[in-house]
Amino acid sequence: MTRRPRNHRVEILFERAHNPDPRVRRVSSALSDAGYDVRILAWDRSGSLPRVDQDGNVEIRRVGPVSRDGRGVAQLASLIRAVARYVPLIRARRPGILHAVDLPMLVAAVVIAPFVGRPTIVYDAFEIYSVMEIGKYPRPLIWLIGAVERLLPRLADLTIVVGEDRQNYFAQRNIRSIVVGNWIDAPTEAPDRETARGLLDIEPGRLVILYAGGLHPSRDIDSLIRHAARAPQDLVMLAGRGVQEAEFADVGRRHDNVRFLGFVPDPTIATVAADLLYYSLVPDHPYAAHAAPNNLYTAIAYSTPLVHRGQGEIGSLAERADIGALFDDDASLDLAIDSLRDPERRRRVANSLAGLQATYSWASASRTLIDAYPRPKMTTSMPGGKGP
Repeated sequence: MTRRPRNHRVEILFERAHNPDPRVRRVSSALSDAGYDVRILAWDRSGSLPRVDQDGNVEIRRVGPVSRDGRGVAQLASLIRAVARYVPLIRARRPGILHAVDLPMLVAAVVIAPFVGRPTIVYDAFEIYSVMEIGKYPRPLIWLIGAVERLLPRLADLTIVVGEDRQNYFAQRNIRSIVVGNWIDAPTEAPDRETARGLLDIEPGRLVILYAGGLHPSRDIDSLIRHAARAPQDLVMLAGRGVQEAEFADVGRRHDNVRFLGFVPDPTIATVAADLLYYSLVPDHPYAAHAAPNNLYTAIAYSTPLVHRGQGEIGSLAERADIGALFDDDASLDLAIDSLRDPERRRRVANSLAGLQATYSWASASRTLIDAYPRPKMTTSMPGGKGP
């Protein structure tokens, strides 16, 4: 049984800078709207963002130390220092709930909880670390991560996952969870396609393929770059950040039909301007079977066909609905894109995706979140809130 928190104060523990992270923003906003008093504790590795910030009713507190991505095991020392800086902030506020985003923050929450009044713990499991990090860390460390991932969620009062595949993964390990999909509401104030293309200086009739997300070797972005080399009439846009930023920025400089946008806080204009979205992990990546990417839910929200490998949640949904085109190598990627060149074909896929919007919406997911979220015995609504 989920323990009732002693108050409606929520500390969201996040190991990133929250600049903002879309999922964390949606969750924190939904909780705030429901009457919880929400604060996000974030680790700003760049040291460049405001220490104290505000997003609506949600306060954001960022801490150091300065670090960088890609440090592997060496990052652990910096992570411990960041968590140590969370502790006095939590002790001063005495929250009723520690909301841990991903496994490192669950470890932190379990360690911190006895020293801050034993608040209720919510584990928001974005990822499956013991699978995702294979190949990145030594095998003994992966085994240890797997053991922690099997045991520590049992100490959480509520475990949240982003899709049914991950729910099944945890269920096989006797860990009960609820699905709060990483879904997106259809935009209500987006510009039309012609306006978006004008803002980006894109020809009206050109086929545009957008990849937006992490720029990491695990994402099969190279296949899309090779397609651009074979199809100079198409425009490929890359948006995001990660360890391959410099590499893809250079690709953009060397190829007339590859445009590197870098990190785009609001990708609405690029998404509206695109004819197709792209997502793939490299085919032999162990995490491919568990993929539940934002790109899929963006495709639904914007009714934009997705070119994909059928991995994880994408494959499950593609078996039930027409969401785009499937590929598995360079030749089939060209064929998949060619199959979506016809505007009438794209309209049919767009209609199919639009039919999924009522189910795969944040409005639906947030209701599940609030219904399952721990409630204090005596609740006090935030000003303008509905009360938890």
